[in-house]
Amino acid sequence: GQICSGVSLLREMKNEDPSAVTYSQTRHSKASLKEEISERMSGNLCRCGAYPNIVDAITDVIALERQ
Repeated sequence: GQICSGVSLLREMKNEDPSAVTYSQTRHSKASLKEEISERMSGNLCRCGAYPNIVDAITDVIALERQ
């Protein structure tokens, strides 16, 4: 579920679909990007406690896509 939501999140952000936390890559820092990812992933529950690692992984994918 985390992977499917992550892929969907990446598509939404690429299409500039709005969320409760508005992301603009020119105006916000990486911390704001992490807030955006957390907001978009908020409906996905997991008992493993790996949320920070999931957010970091998605942040890494976004950084690679921007290169």
